[in-house]
Amino acid sequence: MHFSTPKISIHTIRPWLVRVAILGSSMVVSASAIAQTSPALRMTDIHGQSWNGSLESIDQDQLVYLPSPATSAEPNSLKTSELMRLERSGKSPSSFADAASANWKARLSDGTVLSLQQIEGKEKRWMIRLADGVVRSEFDGELKSLKFKKLDPKAQEAWEAYEREELKSDALIVVRPGGALDRVDGLVKDIKDGKIQFDVDGQIVDASIDRLAGVLWYRKPQEPKGQGASTAGFVVQLLEGSSILADRAKVVGTELELGGKWTNALRVPIDWLQSIDCGLDKIAWLSSLTILDARPTSRGGFGEFDAILAKTTKPRWIRGESGTNEDLLFPGPGEYQFRAPAGMTKLQARIERSGESESRSAIQIEVWVDDQVALRKEIGADEQGLDLEVGIAQEKKIKLVLSSKSPLHLGTRALVKQAKLLK
Repeated sequence: MHFSTPKISIHTIRPWLVRVAILGSSMVVSASAIAQTSPALRMTDIHGQSWNGSLESIDQDQLVYLPSPATSAEPNSLKTSELMRLERSGKSPSSFADAASANWKARLSDGTVLSLQQIEGKEKRWMIRLADGVVRSEFDGELKSLKFKKLDPKAQEAWEAYEREELKSDALIVVRPGGALDRVDGLVKDIKDGKIQFDVDGQIVDASIDRLAGVLWYRKPQEPKGQGASTAGFVVQLLEGSSILADRAKVVGTELELGGKWTNALRVPIDWLQSIDCGLDKIAWLSSLTILDARPTSRGGFGEFDAILAKTTKPRWIRGESGTNEDLLFPGPGEYQFRAPAGMTKLQARIERSGESESRSAIQIEVWVDDQVALRKEIGADEQGLDLEVGIAQEKKIKLVLSSKSPLHLGTRALVKQAKLLK
């Protein structure tokens, strides 16, 4: 059978081509505009200063960002070591409201938590999908556990106990009738088509994911990291529930490209970004640490009122002027004691007189590490304050002492501002 081909006039084609060209041009412009769109972020450094901007890239060395409002077309940069946190400042899309609780949770050996809708593969060869509409990605991270269900409080407690145990093999966590959990030891061979191929004493079984709370993998205990050992740079929190330990991130078009302890970069829509935490134990605010002791050191002399006065004159935390961190108020001479967290080797703070006083006394400042004085300084009678920086020892008792040689303690009310411990 022969079909004749209809003749089409160039005059008929030309308007159609023009419309396609215009549409294609508008799509290019639109895509370009989208590519430049990144969520507005609130950025905070280790000194407590904050500003707004949009992310371009971040690694273990530096952050590159565009400030908002833009002061120039050129991006700014900041050392990552000076950075604490980047956090979404605008509204989050409502589509992620229930995603975090509905998805599977995969925990990796490095501490990453992925909120998954699908996973297939074995060993370090996985195909994963983080959310609807996202093309599945190749991923070679080392899984430690994979949880399939939202559990009631009792079952959740049992699941967490299984996660903490030292395993000698892989394990399936089975949901028994009534909701109780049970563990079956063996070897995970493969995950595919909603089933886990599992070796139990040489017998291969296909366990349906529908009947499992999750699966645990045996991993060799990690050796303690030596002094100066490298660590991942930051934790990337996504709106759909994933918490990813990464050492680099870059905005590529409408996507955020993440690198970490896996070969292939993990790409997610940039609009999923909720926050990037760069602290990772590099800093500890003194206000967040447990108080071991806080007391005034000035002599009493008011009899039964001394105990009442001590409560009002002992060092205590008050809201800072900037509202971002608390200030430690010394109403007069006193001592404040705490324990330095592991890894922290330096104490930094700004000490200033509080309020105005016509008469002032010199304020002596001491920092003790256990029973040894690590620093002695003085704010002179004609001085307003000083910056304090002193080396300390991790996991030791640290005592901050403010005192005065003047019997009247005139003008000795002082604030310890932005007090923090650093690595």
